[in-house]
Amino acid sequence: MAAATLDPNAPRRGRWVATAVVLLGSVIVTIDMTIVNVALHPIEVDLGGGTTIDWVATAYFLGVCGVLPATGWLADRFGRKRVFLVSLAFFTLASVACALSFNLPMLIGFRAMQGITGGAVVPVGLALMLEGAVKERHGRALALWGMAGMMTPAIGPTAGGVLLDAFSWHWIFLVNLPLGLVAVLVGAWKLPATGYSERRPFDKVGWVLGTFGLVLAVLAVSEGARWGWTSYGTVITFVVGVVMLGWFTVHELRTPHPMLEMRMFSERQFSLSMSVLFLVTAAQFGRLVFIPLELQALRGYTPLEVGLLLLPPAGFSMAAAWTSGRIVDRYGARTPVIIGCSIVAVSLLCMGTLSLDTPTALIQVYLIAQSLGMGLVSTPAMVAGLSNLAPQLVARGTALRALGGNVSGAVAVALLGSIVATRLGSDPSDTHAQASYNTAFLVAAGGALLALVLAFFFRRKRDERIVDVGPVLMEELG
Repeated sequence: MAAATLDPNAPRRGRWVATAVVLLGSVIVTIDMTIVNVALHPIEVDLGGGTTIDWVATAYFLGVCGVLPATGWLADRFGRKRVFLVSLAFFTLASVACALSFNLPMLIGFRAMQGITGGAVVPVGLALMLEGAVKERHGRALALWGMAGMMTPAIGPTAGGVLLDAFSWHWIFLVNLPLGLVAVLVGAWKLPATGYSERRPFDKVGWVLGTFGLVLAVLAVSEGARWGWTSYGTVITFVVGVVMLGWFTVHELRTPHPMLEMRMFSERQFSLSMSVLFLVTAAQFGRLVFIPLELQALRGYTPLEVGLLLLPPAGFSMAAAWTSGRIVDRYGARTPVIIGCSIVAVSLLCMGTLSLDTPTALIQVYLIAQSLGMGLVSTPAMVAGLSNLAPQLVARGTALRALGGNVSGAVAVALLGSIVATRLGSDPSDTHAQASYNTAFLVAAGGALLALVLAFFFRRKRDERIVDVGPVLMEELG
C-alpha cells in the first residue's frame, strides 16, 4: 500500500499541464450529458425512434451509474493515472462509434458505452485534483475542478446549437475525437502517477447489488412519467432496485473489503456535505432543464439562443467557485455555504413568480443569482466533505460524490418533470404552462431551503482531523 502526492519541487509548468489534462478530460465527459439534448430532434428525424429517442440521453446516464460504484476500487487497484487515461481513451472511441451509428439501437448502445467508459473520468479526476494539492490549497484545487464543471451547462447547448447549425448531429460526437486524443497523449506524458494504491479484494457481491440496484432505481425514476408512476413496470423496477440497494448497504457495512465505504456517512461533516450537495445539485438541474424548456416552448427561443443566455450565469458561477475556494482554504466552509444556499433559495423563489410578460433581462438576473449561489456552495461543501478523508478513502469518497450528483439529477428531473406534466394536463394555455413551470421552481427552492438549514450545522472553522473509518482502516491503525 502506498500514498503519493505531486512533488512540490516539480516544475510549475508541468503541474499546470497535468491540471489542464484533468480538467479537459472531465469537461469532455460532462459536456456530453448536456450537448446531446439539443440534438434529439435532428437524430429522431435522421434515425427515427419516436418515443424511444429519449434513450439516447437515458442510456448514457445509466452507463455512468453502472460504473460509478466500482471507480474507487479501480482507482486504488490500478492507479489514478491509468484509470483516468484508459477510461478517457475508450470514451473517445465510443464517441466516434456514436457518430458513425446508422440506426437508433446502435446509437443507444454506444451511448451506454460512453457512460460506462466515461463514468470513471470525473470521480478519478476529482481524486487527482484533491491528492495533487497540499491540504491548505484544497479549496483552490477543487475550485478549478468545479469551475470546469460549471462551464458545461452553458457550453453544451451552445456548442450543440453551433454544430447543428453548421454541420449535423454527428459532429456533437466527433468533436470529442481531437479533444480526447490531446488529453490522452498529453496526460500519458505529463500526468503524474499520484494517489493511494491498494490491492484489496474485489467486492463482487457489492458490485452486483450496487450497480444493478442503482441502475434499476434510477431507470424507474427516469422513465416513471412515461411508463406511468403506478404501472407494474415502474413499481416493480423501483422496488427491486431499492431492495437491492438496501441489501447493498447492509453488505457493505459487514464486509471487511467494501466496494464503497458506507461508514464515511457516520462522520458528520461528510454526511452534511453530501446532503447539501445532493439538494443544491437537484435544484440546479431543475433550472438547467426547465428554464430552457420554458423559453423554447413559451417564448420561441432556439437552442442556440438559450445556450447564449446561459453563458453569463456560467461565468458568474465560475467566479464564485474560485472566490469560495480561496475563502474555504482560509476560513472554512460554513459561511460561504450558508450564503450560497440562501442565494440559490431566493433566486428559485423568484423564478417561481415568473409570468409571460417577465422581461428576459430579469430572468437572466435570476439565473445569474442562482449560478452565483451554486458557485459559493459547491467548492466549500466538497472541501468540507473530502479534504479531511484519509488517503485510503479519497477515491471512494469522490466516487460517492459523483454518484450523489448523478442520482440527484435523475431524481430532480423525474420529480420536477412529473410535477410539471401533472399540472400541464392535456391542452394547457401558455399562462397555465408558465404556472406549471413556476411550481417546479418553488419545489426546487424548498430543497435549497433544506440545504440552508443543514449548512448551519457545518463546523465554524476548518477541521484539520483526518477522517479514517472502516474495518480495513481500523486494522491498519492497530
